[in-house]
Amino acid sequence: LPCGKIAGNAYFICTLLTHTKFLICIQVEDRGKDPSSVEVFLLALSSKRTWVVRGLVGLVAVYVLYLLAVGLFTTVAGQSYKAPAEAPADDRAKAACIAEALVQPLEEELDGAFGWLPNDILLVPRIIDNKTSFQLGVIYATRSGSEVLARTVARFGDRDTLPHMLVDATQKHFAYAEDSWGWWFLYNSEKRYREGIADWRLWASRVTGEQTKQAQVYNVTTSDIVEIMNWAIKTMEYTLGVLNDDKVGHFYGDNVIYYVKGISRVVDNIIEGLLQCDSSIIERGGKENVDELLKRLHMISQFNPIYVVGGSYGVGDSFWPNHIAAMARHIDVVSNRLTDIRNAMEK
Repeated sequence: LPCGKIAGNAYFICTLLTHTKFLICIQVEDRGKDPSSVEVFLLALSSKRTWVVRGLVGLVAVYVLYLLAVGLFTTVAGQSYKAPAEAPADDRAKAACIAEALVQPLEEELDGAFGWLPNDILLVPRIIDNKTSFQLGVIYATRSGSEVLARTVARFGDRDTLPHMLVDATQKHFAYAEDSWGWWFLYNSEKRYREGIADWRLWASRVTGEQTKQAQVYNVTTSDIVEIMNWAIKTMEYTLGVLNDDKVGHFYGDNVIYYVKGISRVVDNIIEGLLQCDSSIIERGGKENVDELLKRLHMISQFNPIYVVGGSYGVGDSFWPNHIAAMARHIDVVSNRLTDIRNAMEK
């Protein structure tokens, strides 16, 4: 856990401060002066060597406080889909609903208290790894989600040209490396991802129903819904494969859990956005299937153990609980319910 890693650094700072003061007193005693004298103590503190040590200790202290703040004030559980105030009634509202469903998780991570962590140059990704892994899962699913939605909701048929702004969002902006810090904040990950978000909103704003050169279309058929469901099923099956990797060790179990949570967050958003736009999914796919699907996705969002253990990470017959297996159970139910809904939509 981040707190456990940070505690050692905090202890090091306290020890270093104590030893520095002790050495100053010893140095003063060697000169035959009273170490309790305020004037002599201040004189010792003013030496160049002491100021260098104090400066280094101060930098380490600030860094540790920064790590503590990141660890305490970043969220890795409880995120949920924010539905529009009113159910979308026309194509423009539905386009905006789908666009927001896709970009909402990524934008929330970019706008968080400490922003995008995978490209942090202060070694935060190696220490505060839960939030970092969650964000990596979010961008992974956003990339493939953007691709499938651009193919299905933004044109009339397979032969139609994809909107250029959605091509840019999918193939240029979201595809940008997640760990790129950039040079003087130019071409960094955050900037490119925000441009991709803006492109999706631009497309939605141009779905006007008018016959103009700039106008865009929103068109979702049953076959499109089936294709989106197929994407969701494949994506959740991928997370199941990540969880079932027997090479995952004790110190990487939490990374896997939160990476899967980030992917699930995007899948949840897209499915719920699609349900807002098309009520036939509930009617044809079955209310029971939809309710259980959303229930399990909510459980995945809330899943946040104090300390991730994997029941020995091998055979799994340890005394300790197996959080990876617990998460895999939720993922398996989600995949099965998505398959049932998809099969019902195909009939």
